[in-house]
Amino acid sequence: MEDNKLTQEIKRHAVIVALRAIHSDLEISGCLNVARSFVHKVRQELEASGDDVETVAKRKKHEARSDSIRTPQFQDIITLPKDRHVSEGTIRNTVHEDLRYKSYVMRMGQFMSAQTRSQRLIRAKRLLNKLKHPERPNLLWLIYDEKIFDQDQKTNRRNDRWLCSDPTDVLHVMHTKFPATVMILGVVSNEGHVMPPHFFSHGLRVNAAAYTEVLKTVLKPWIDRVRGEGPYLLQQDSAPSHKAMTTQDWMSENLHDHITPNYWPPSSPNLNPLDFYVWGVNERDTNKHPHNTLESLKATITRVMTQMNKDHLIRACRRFRQRIEAVIAAKGDFIE
Repeated sequence: MEDNKLTQEIKRHAVIVALRAIHSDLEISGCLNVARSFVHKVRQELEASGDDVETVAKRKKHEARSDSIRTPQFQDIITLPKDRHVSEGTIRNTVHEDLRYKSYVMRMGQFMSAQTRSQRLIRAKRLLNKLKHPERPNLLWLIYDEKIFDQDQKTNRRNDRWLCSDPTDVLHVMHTKFPATVMILGVVSNEGHVMPPHFFSHGLRVNAAAYTEVLKTVLKPWIDRVRGEGPYLLQQDSAPSHKAMTTQDWMSENLHDHITPNYWPPSSPNLNPLDFYVWGVNERDTNKHPHNTLESLKATITRVMTQMNKDHLIRACRRFRQRIEAVIAAKGDFIE
């Protein structure tokens, strides 16, 4: 891109020198091997600027168009031609052909202050160092998280389409005002293990005491069956019940190793494989159709979770390190 800008400036300088030597547009075009329209354009710019050579020579390609198209407030692209007294085709050609712009969906993300970004960077470096230097080779990395599912059907408004000739034929996706929900604990490993989902009791307040009880009666027995006496590391985020002192004390005494709160980057759901892969894949299949009862919803969640593609899960867990490196490269800022 820089080379292209340099070439344009050199061409402009050469044309300006030739114009000052009182050559015609045709002569300059043939001698410098540039378009005649380009020579004419530079001549007009010189005349309009009062023979200001420096300004005309340093003008950057499409700069005026880019500044004109980009507005400080949101504006419908259909209203731009009216404001500038040009055709809609001119605006679209400018955006798509001259500026090479593409239309993207606005990105959503958690609010992050400067302090949060700084902490994300610091802890991402700590976590990456722990990944690079495991206690033993082939250390089993266990990752877990909670998720709330509801009984309504889920659709993607951008991707889920309906082909028909009459829009009245399009099916309606019904949503209930207060759908029944269920909260589950999901656990996966970097070797493709998937724990059968644990369903929290309806209305249970998951505080430190309730959370520790689940660790004792559900998670620890499953880890013992999967890993036996082998080494492992349990990864968790910094939810209040996770980082409570009673929870941390129990984990230190009863687990082989775990990620402490000062390692996990804040505001980072996009780092957890369950958040960026497992929950989306499961909700797509679990909520393909609405559920009339919670028992139907629970049975479907259990079936989908236990039948996950092992190879896909392993590949998703491998992206965990890449995402940490992306956070470091972005200096703690958003990575997607």
